[in-house]
Amino acid sequence: MLASGIDIVRLTLHVLAASIWVGGQITLAALVPSLRKEGKGVTKVAANAFARLSWPTYFILVITGLWNTTTFDMAKMSTAWKIVLGVKIVVFGIAGLSAYLHQRAKSPAANGIWGGITAISSVAVLVMGIALAG
Repeated sequence: MLASGIDIVRLTLHVLAASIWVGGQITLAALVPSLRKEGKGVTKVAANAFARLSWPTYFILVITGLWNTTTFDMAKMSTAWKIVLGVKIVVFGIAGLSAYLHQRAKSPAANGIWGGITAISSVAVLVMGIALAG
């Protein structure tokens, strides 16, 4: 059976936003060494451009994630599934908070720490989402 039109829209928005949020981080991280060679401030320009795209996708993930939870019959979900969902929500919050702190970091060490936490937590959320999908 095919998904309904509204389910296709909801899931497409969610997966597309996750692709931009997580994939964009990985892409930008891979570009940073090359960007640094291009001159002082180039990395910051690229990071700011990514932020203008990534933050709206983070909020789309919030909206579509909440929307996704309304489509489940929670009574039929296993305890393990519910635990993974809860952990995913917490780790998603950590990803957002650490991304915010990364963006405002004043030292290279803080920038690296918060960027690393953002990347690890974002990939972890992606993996948990795949696990929840069955």
